[in-house]
Amino acid sequence: MICNRRTFFMAASGLALAARGTAAMAQGASNRIRIGVIGTGGRARGLMNLLKKLPGNEMVAVCDVYEPRLLQAAEIAGPSAVKVADYRRILDNREIDAVLIGAPDHWHKAMTLDAVAAGKDVYIEKPVSHSIEEGAEMVKAVEA
Repeated sequence: MICNRRTFFMAASGLALAARGTAAMAQGASNRIRIGVIGTGGRARGLMNLLKKLPGNEMVAVCDVYEPRLLQAAEIAGPSAVKVADYRRILDNREIDAVLIGAPDHWHKAMTLDAVAAGKDVYIEKPVSHSIEEGAEMVKAVEA
């Protein structure tokens, strides 16, 4: 595999997530990080394809309000992935350790705050927030 800047950072972020998840909570017998994907547009599906190549994770749920995208993401995640239209169902699932948020930018703050409140690790693409104040609020929630 060619290692360029993008693949390096994807692998590094996956490893960081794996390290934090393993240290922070007792994993199941399989020792895999169970991931839910919220928002399954083109970028999120690209990230899903990269996650499939990294060991130690399993995409167990996908969420999108647009059914054709949801079905495309479910194909990537695998036949056992749960398909939902309401992202709160992923956050309510205690078996899911982390979420990849690929929703439109205006949802980033709300979904991140909800995910952190639910005890999930979060990976989110830029822009993380629309303003410095929103970003500060998100950082405060994560630090708490």
